Amino acid sequence: MKTRALAALVPAVLVALVATAVPAHAKGAQDATLKGPGLEQAVRLRDEGLQSLVQSAGLYASVFHQPGSAVSAARPAGHLGPRYTVTYGWLVAQDETEPIRQFVYPFASGGALAFTPPKQRVGNMTEPLDGGWYRGGPELRAALLSLGVPDRAKPAA
Repeated sequence: MKTRALAALVPAVLVALVATAVPAHAKGAQDATLKGPGLEQAVRLRDEGLQSLVQSAGLYASVFHQPGSAVSAARPAGHLGPRYTVTYGWLVAQDETEPIRQFVYPFASGGALAFTPPKQRVGNMTEPLDGGWYRGGPELRAALLSLGVPDRAKPAA
């Protein structure tokens, strides 16, 4: 008798959980604004342009820092070149975002870099972000150029 009751209850609980869950594709960065030298106005990003930047700038690797990650606390050596600021709108509740800031350097020595400042707090995360440096290389540089960052010769180190 108990087995039948349990068998009837489990599907109902699963349906309730699925119906109230935030869709997986909706979590994380929902939009972004890019500002910096040579841009006449801020570039607002959603959808494809946003996803390209999020991937190439290592945003999720910086937010969800894991052992062995490509994100480093130590600043890479060399000249950074001009700095651009990306402010992401991170989904924390339905129709509610909070900012995560990241600095990107498309012309850094050794390849484009992204820096997510540590100790940023977002939503109900219990610990502040670890942040750090991420070498996005040619993919990050190409993503930024496609968004309107002026292509300029890499400054001398």
